[in-house]
Amino acid sequence: MTLCTKTLFCAPDAPPSPADLSAIAVGVASGKIIVFPTDTVYGIGTTARNNSARERLYALKDRDPRKALPILVHSLDDARLWAEFTPEAEILARKYWPGALTLVLSVTRKGRRIVSEGAATIALRIPALALTRELIELSGVPWATTSANRSGEPACADGTAAADVFSGRVDFIVDAGPGAGQPSTVVDATGGTLKILRAGALSASEVLG
Repeated sequence: MTLCTKTLFCAPDAPPSPADLSAIAVGVASGKIIVFPTDTVYGIGTTARNNSARERLYALKDRDPRKALPILVHSLDDARLWAEFTPEAEILARKYWPGALTLVLSVTRKGRRIVSEGAATIALRIPALALTRELIELSGVPWATTSANRSGEPACADGTAAADVFSGRVDFIVDAGPGAGQPSTVVDATGGTLKILRAGALSASEVLG
């Protein structure tokens, strides 16, 4: 089924209207799918609280459902609702959030509602792009997300590339021009010893040093 994708173009001299942001945020909270900019690469996501929406996201990406979806939140206080922070994780979060760091943490009881059944961990990030944080906060829900590309293909570096792949297949595209192009660095912070699971925008020496 082809959807009528609503595309919102954003620029420093042409910020989106509050009405547009509100409409998109409400849509995502209800289970609609959004392609959006971040400080790393373009992402695709939906509310983490809706199982049907998450299943649709997996299908759009052709992603293995056994692979967990990272969760984006708008603040550290929000992140603490869903994950248990070790002292080491707390230090990293305060230093690099908002930013290009994804932390894998033990999930809280409440956090079990937004991860796959039986999952013991959750991958969390606060994006540095203020527009995306605002949308997440306005939606009132954490976002289940992944990079905006089909699995196995390069991530989309700008809104035009994302539209080429997903226009007519998602509900919203927010185009804010090119992203930084590098994915976030993923760190396992479930225990006292930090472990880099994926290299990215932050170097090992920055994270572990």
